[in-house]
Amino acid sequence: MLRIGKLADYGLLLTNHLAKTDKPLNTTEELAAATHLPLATVRKLLKKLVDAHIVDSTRGVKGGYVLARAPSALTVADVINAIEGPIAVTQCTGHGGGCSLSQGCDLKDNWNYINQVIGTVLQQLTLADMAERVSERVIRFRDID
Repeated sequence: MLRIGKLADYGLLLTNHLAKTDKPLNTTEELAAATHLPLATVRKLLKKLVDAHIVDSTRGVKGGYVLARAPSALTVADVINAIEGPIAVTQCTGHGGGCSLSQGCDLKDNWNYINQVIGTVLQQLTLADMAERVSERVIRFRDID
């Protein structure tokens, strides 16, 4: 089963809320309440998202968090990379990857292609796209070669 990790899923939940909110800044507590995530998890994710320049933070009593760019300029791949690192569907498609069978594996090139296709789609899917319900919009992807 291919799976996006729980923390990446939660990171997308946080960034989706930030993409949809009208508030100029959102506190950690507000984000935890709005997404129903534990406060400690929200803090951990926000640190990773700030470090990756996906979210900006403002300190102080009137501080909080906001997306660093417009939702249309941030992608699902950006968030996943910030939380989990580069997208890799198998060990051999990861950075530094390869398994004990990689030298004689007939599928390595195919897995690299599959990884590229999935990465391309996730790079084209923006946070603005994710903020809309699929039933309300058909998402069209550019050609994948």
